[in-house]
Amino acid sequence: MVRTQDRVPKEKLTREKICQFIWDRYIENSRPKFEIDEEEALKFFEEYYSKHPLNTDDECFYYGVLLYERAFADDHNRARYLVKAQEVFGVYRSVSGDTEWDAIEDRYADVCDIIESEKLLDSVKTAADLAPEIEGMVLIPAGPFRFGSELVETVLEPFYIDICPVTNEQYRVFLEETNYRAPGIWRQRPELTKDGLPVVGVSWMDALQYCKWAGKSLPTVEQWEKAARGSTGWTYPWGEETPTPELANFNQFDGSEPKLRPLKEFSGTSPYGLKNMAGSVWEWTNTAHPELEGTQWVKGGSWIDPPHPEFLSTYIANWASKKEKNDVIGFRCTKRLEVK
Repeated sequence: MVRTQDRVPKEKLTREKICQFIWDRYIENSRPKFEIDEEEALKFFEEYYSKHPLNTDDECFYYGVLLYERAFADDHNRARYLVKAQEVFGVYRSVSGDTEWDAIEDRYADVCDIIESEKLLDSVKTAADLAPEIEGMVLIPAGPFRFGSELVETVLEPFYIDICPVTNEQYRVFLEETNYRAPGIWRQRPELTKDGLPVVGVSWMDALQYCKWAGKSLPTVEQWEKAARGSTGWTYPWGEETPTPELANFNQFDGSEPKLRPLKEFSGTSPYGLKNMAGSVWEWTNTAHPELEGTQWVKGGSWIDPPHPEFLSTYIANWASKKEKNDVIGFRCTKRLEVK
């Protein structure tokens, strides 16, 4: 009797299993040890690379191979898959420096020829073209940007991000609907509970719980930074101009008392239209500090910090314990673009 191959249940689909399947079927051209739903595997990769920069993974070729192969099995998405496969193969070649592996080079040459001969770049709709608008959020397009103080080119998938940090009034709705505990700082410092202010006194886990309730997530440090500085790598969200009290909420050290002020008072805007990405509050990210256990990176500077690049620039990151709850850390949310 011939045994049918085991199908991996959806809930057990892992990167390891997907890569093993692709290697067996499309690189070694052998019978896979198990079958998977290839469309679900593509969705898995899309979600994975929404959280991890494409060019930090020297095994991103698996994604490119699957896109290439699915393109010839899905007429509706053929052009989009081919264009995306070209991008992924290009990133892999750049990251790995390998331009002689036939399994990739043959597919890369093929996809480039098809795209050019059929002029697919002129007709294919990108994920951004198909993306719906989400109130209070902006779609950051896919592609490279310059990351960190050394301006390292980094490639991200598209994602949505909140225009402003989460405010007290938004957080109250979450509390009312979930009976989640209110920030303790609200009892101690009622001046920080006013509408229009970014919510503070929330731990990393508190921020995650809000995101989960809202159907969103926290940004990675790369996502936050691209949203703040654009593709070319501005020092501040608004460009290279030194921070002023009109642009951002920071400590002026002019004898006046520093104060957390309403978000709407400041005009500093990132290339994608995001506000308050410098000053006001440091913002939690979903990226852990690689050397300090139990800490997460925070970005953006705060209302008690001076207007120096070491605090308010787009590329600077600080860190805080996941359990930290203070008056200078808040957050904003991201949402993955679902490609259908």
